[in-house]
Amino acid sequence: MDRESADFVSSRLHGPNLTAKPSADTGISSDFGNPEQQTKFGLLGLLDVIRMTNADLNTLALGSDLTTLGLNLNSAECLYATFASPWAEAPTTREPQFNLPMCYYMQPPPLKTSHLSKFQLETLFYIFYAMPKDVLQAYSAQELYNRDWQYHQDLKLWFKRGSSTDGISTTNNQYIYFDIKLWECRLFSGPHAADVTGGLLPEDEIRVKLQAA
Repeated sequence: MDRESADFVSSRLHGPNLTAKPSADTGISSDFGNPEQQTKFGLLGLLDVIRMTNADLNTLALGSDLTTLGLNLNSAECLYATFASPWAEAPTTREPQFNLPMCYYMQPPPLKTSHLSKFQLETLFYIFYAMPKDVLQAYSAQELYNRDWQYHQDLKLWFKRGSSTDGISTTNNQYIYFDIKLWECRLFSGPHAADVTGGLLPEDEIRVKLQAA
């Protein structure tokens, strides 16, 4: 076996030659071949931590005993209630310093059913679909019936006979409906356009019945 083959087999078995120095043209000196540097960050490097010969290394690896700082670790309360951070120049306070704006102290006026007549059409539909099983849902439906809208119990949509005031050109008194996906009124021309009146709820079924005192 020649010298080159022997070096190749040795490098495969034992790894690269760590004692090799960098080439002179790089201009960089390295201590990687120093055995002390090789073991410093390995398992042998833990011996310096175990022996506690280096105070800085011991503090970094093991930390500090909090009892030497006057803290009672057996206390049920906070050890340091005003500790902000190691880099804070002043202790923190228990409550943050802020001023609550006066608008947060104002109570909004209660919503009256008479206000619904002043709401826009889209607002009434929002109340109806966004507040299920709420009394406002029933009152919004009642106001929609006051505006000639009717609810289809099968299609789950609101319908109305089209007119010139709706802004939609209709013929033969066609129905328009409120599209909950596009959030606008559209002309109804689906497969159920002919018999849409069959599923419309009568007004008496959606009226809010108040109990007598």
